[in-house]
Amino acid sequence: MRDTDVLRTEAMRAIIDIGTNTVLMLVGERDANGRVRVVQDLSRICRLGKGVAASRRLSPDAVERTLATLREYRGIAAEHGAEVVAVATEGLRMAEDAEGFLGPAAVALGSPIRLISGDEEAELSYRSIAREHEGGPLRVLDIGGGSTELVVGDGDRIITRKSHAIGSVRLTERCVTHDPPTVGEIEAIAVAAREAFASQPVAPHPELHGLAGTVTCAGALLLGLTAYDRERVDGQRFPVAQIEALRDQLAAETLAQRVARAVLGTGRGDVIVAGMTILVEALRHCGAESLVVRDRGLRFALL
Repeated sequence: MRDTDVLRTEAMRAIIDIGTNTVLMLVGERDANGRVRVVQDLSRICRLGKGVAASRRLSPDAVERTLATLREYRGIAAEHGAEVVAVATEGLRMAEDAEGFLGPAAVALGSPIRLISGDEEAELSYRSIAREHEGGPLRVLDIGGGSTELVVGDGDRIITRKSHAIGSVRLTERCVTHDPPTVGEIEAIAVAAREAFASQPVAPHPELHGLAGTVTCAGALLLGLTAYDRERVDGQRFPVAQIEALRDQLAAETLAQRVARAVLGTGRGDVIVAGMTILVEALRHCGAESLVVRDRGLRFALL
C-alpha cells in the first residue's frame, strides 16, 4: 500500500456548481484529517441567469455557453478519473424553463444535475468555512449573481440561515442603466440589500467571512494583484473602511475602466459595483469591523 492510499479517504471528485454568473468546478479529495487537496479549481463565466429575474426564461445563448462549459468540464473530470457531482442554484431556481435545461445539461456533462434550494445552498456555504474554523461564533456571506446567502452559526451549529433574492447580476439588471452608475442607482442597490437583510436580524460580530467572486475579486484588488492568486487571497482580512473605499472607487469608474482590471475582466466588471454594494450593506448589517476573504464555497462542502 502506498502512503497516499493511507491518506486518501474518498475517491477523487469533480464538484460542479452551476450559478447565475459562473460555472465552477473543483477537482480534488479530502485527506484523513478532512483537509481539501485541490487538484484543479476552475471558473467559467457563462451568465446562465442573464435576464432571468425579469423574464423567468433562460436565454438560448446563455444555455449554449453553459452547455459548452459542462462538456469541457466533463473532459477534465475524465482525465482525472473523478466522480462528477453537479448542483445548480439561483439562476435555475428563478427560471420557469429550468427543466428544459437540466436534461440537455445532464447529457452534456454525462451526470445528473441537482437543483438545490436556497436553504441548502446557505448551509453548504457555511459548512465550507465551519469545517476549517477554530470554533465559536461565525458569520458567513455568499454573494452570488442571483442570490446572496447569509448564515449565522457557532462552530458546526447553524443558528439562522437565509437565501436572499439579491445578487450582483440581479441588482445590476434591475437598478443600473448608466455608465458609470449614478448615485441614485447605487443607492437603489443599497436599499434593496438593506431591505433583504432586514428580514434576518443578526447579532453584531466583529468578523464576516465572505465567499464567491465579488469577495475574492475585492481581495485581489485590495492586494494589488494583476492576476488572481487563490493562495494569496484566501484568509486575508480587510477593515470595512477599505471595502467601502474600494466600492466607491469602482463605482466612479466607467465599465471600460473596470473591465480593464485584470482580475475583473468582462465577466465581473459590469456587476462588481452591485456585488460590492451588497457586501458593504452586509458588513453593516452584521456589525462587522472586518471582512475575512475566503476562497471556499459550496463545492468545498460537497467535496
